[in-house]
Amino acid sequence: MRRWPILIGWILTAAAGIAAAVAVFPRAFAFYPESWTVTRQRAIEIAREGFPKLGEAVDDPYVVVELHDNVLLEHQMRRVRDRDALLASPLAELAHVWRVTVYKPGAVPGEWTYRSTVSPSGKLTSLELNLPREEEAEPIDSARARGEADRFLADMGFDLTDFEEPTERRVDREARTDLTMRYRDRRGVLGDDVPYGVEVTFAGDRLTGFDRWVDDPQRAALLESFQVTVLLSNAWIMVPFLLFVFVAVPFLRRYHAGEIGVRRAVQVFAIAFAAGVLHLALAAVAATENVTWGPLSRQQVTWAWTIQLSIFWFPTVSLLAALAWSVGEARCREGWGHKLAAFDALFQRRWRNGTVARSALRGFALGMALPAFLLLVLVALRPLGVEGTMGFLFGPWWHHAAWPGLTLTLFSVMVRLYIDLFALLFLLPWAVRRFGTWPAAALAAAAYTFLFWPPIATDGFWFLLFGALRAAALVAIFLRYDLLTALVASIGSEVVIQALPFLLADAPFLVVQGLLPLAAMAAPLALSARYLRSHEEFVYRWEDVPPHVRRIAERERHRVELETARRIQSSILPELPPQLAGIELAHCYLPATEVGGDFYDVLALDDGRLAVAVGDVAGHGVSSGLIMSMAKSTLALQVTVDPDVEAVLTTLNRTVYQSARLRLLTTLCYALVDRTNLDLTWASAGHLGPYRIDAEGRVEGLIAESYPLGVRGSMSVTLRKTRLAPGDRLFLYSDGVVEARREADDEIFGFARLEESLRRHAGKSVEGLRDGVLEDVERFTGGGERDDDQTILVLRLP
Repeated sequence: MRRWPILIGWILTAAAGIAAAVAVFPRAFAFYPESWTVTRQRAIEIAREGFPKLGEAVDDPYVVVELHDNVLLEHQMRRVRDRDALLASPLAELAHVWRVTVYKPGAVPGEWTYRSTVSPSGKLTSLELNLPREEEAEPIDSARARGEADRFLADMGFDLTDFEEPTERRVDREARTDLTMRYRDRRGVLGDDVPYGVEVTFAGDRLTGFDRWVDDPQRAALLESFQVTVLLSNAWIMVPFLLFVFVAVPFLRRYHAGEIGVRRAVQVFAIAFAAGVLHLALAAVAATENVTWGPLSRQQVTWAWTIQLSIFWFPTVSLLAALAWSVGEARCREGWGHKLAAFDALFQRRWRNGTVARSALRGFALGMALPAFLLLVLVALRPLGVEGTMGFLFGPWWHHAAWPGLTLTLFSVMVRLYIDLFALLFLLPWAVRRFGTWPAAALAAAAYTFLFWPPIATDGFWFLLFGALRAAALVAIFLRYDLLTALVASIGSEVVIQALPFLLADAPFLVVQGLLPLAAMAAPLALSARYLRSHEEFVYRWEDVPPHVRRIAERERHRVELETARRIQSSILPELPPQLAGIELAHCYLPATEVGGDFYDVLALDDGRLAVAVGDVAGHGVSSGLIMSMAKSTLALQVTVDPDVEAVLTTLNRTVYQSARLRLLTTLCYALVDRTNLDLTWASAGHLGPYRIDAEGRVEGLIAESYPLGVRGSMSVTLRKTRLAPGDRLFLYSDGVVEARREADDEIFGFARLEESLRRHAGKSVEGLRDGVLEDVERFTGGGERDDDQTILVLRLP
């Protein structure tokens, strides 16, 4: 098959996807900063240049930098019809800013010293000094405050002609009175009913900085509209703990049955956990900015919060991914093993083949195309008032890190491993078996939708639409291709939209942060790209299959072999009629395993006698069953030639001696019953002698002694004879009856209990005698597993 057209098609899909995403993103997110030139480090430098205007520098400061998002302001700006005027105003740069906060050593959360915000284009949009409430200061009159405020704003670059006359507000503190001079912007871009502007603050007579303000009468309604998003975000944090129990139960069941291995699961856990902890190490400082933890200092809060997540949330998520892999792998290998080949090849470091290369290319292309599709849908929904929220896009922790691209990649790897392995590998195969493909796909897509934050956040429940679209696409990709393709596409759809703001920035460092997630997504393709046209495929061979799968296959092979041997043995052992040659018969054979070592037979001879035999090959299992089958066949053949006791035992001894190289101990009790002359002739080769129960219920043990079969090349047979009477019963058995043990101790059933049982059930029919003895044995052992085969043969003379 010619591969070039297909490969070129996937390459073009990837290129078209990223090109469309880059082109559509600014239209999908209208308030994306047009000129983003300031990096995190540059924001710190700009902020530090402004702090001296308010006070002295802090020695050994604890500095926190966030990519701060003002979701409320962004929603307020959406209501403005004249977008051109809005985007040309200073408000457009306030929705997303760098926020730099400086703490003194040992300060607790909230007790910061300096705080400022810097716009993406490098403008200082706020500058504040935080003085303790108890610090004293002289009062300041309105005229002096107005003069200082005007000079300060002019120094900060504000044109005071753009503002109305300021209003003042005073707040009494413990040791001083604070003053705020509020200037309203004349331009009124947000409308007459939404005033906004800038304010200058004083702590007593000390200038403490400026900030922006917006008063919106619909603020309460806007905050209420965020409740669904906030509730779902908190629920998404708790989901792994709920799913853990759901996954752990089948894992424990299959692991106990030996169907699941843990080697690959440990590797999955290690990757997910390491990614989570490294991500947290990069983002924890800024992520804990609004966290308060009792008396702990701001720096201590960062450590405490990091340790808490590293102990509880990250291990739970990582363990969930590992358990989902173990159970899902076992399910998929039963019919979907080919879907795991490329993914598993990466763990085996065997990516030099076409299987991995083509899966990686498909995943990369679809990971680029899927975000472009979602962004196009978002743009198409804009006439309905649906817009993407940059504030939610910048909300997650990774945007605050010094290396946001790397942090985003690490977080996505951890989260997507847990979600994808649960939804695609654990849930989907299980649901397919029970409900069929399409209902299962719908169930997996629904689970996908609610497992974690969707790739695009919007108002109301619209954001669930984008989660559902991506979920349906990923389920379809897995069903059509394989796990590696779906996983790369999943991570791609997660990181591309998050990386696009950095990729479109004007600062080279930020562009690099946008490229890092794309490079990570392309890593499997980079490893195997040269093998895209290779005809070498990664095919599972026996040595490639994980050890636990080999154990399952071996166990299944042994099970089939034992079942086959059991069927063969069942066909060899006779199904005796209730009566033969006028003598009533009852028998039972209870093997300890699938294949037993006991055998029996009753043959009617031409002269009216019955040939009766019960034998036992030491142990149980396939080897004992083979010797048993050979002895049984030899017995049947010899009886047709010469049924005499001595001839039968001599022939069987020679056969076992010559054939059983392992010298498996084989015993046999053989008897001839003559109902006409009422006599019994028997001999035993190491086997337990039969019992005779007369019509009065008396029990007599018939003894005969000789070596077991096969011990020597020739054997001396000791014949025994006894007279019988009408109504006599003969009870032949194997040692598994008298050697039956209790579960709690080593006490055996024994001869005394057997003889007592025979006396108790002597007045019953042959079936009643057999069943009575079996019930007594069962009652004694407590119903536990048999250690040895149990055989009983009962005869009754008329």
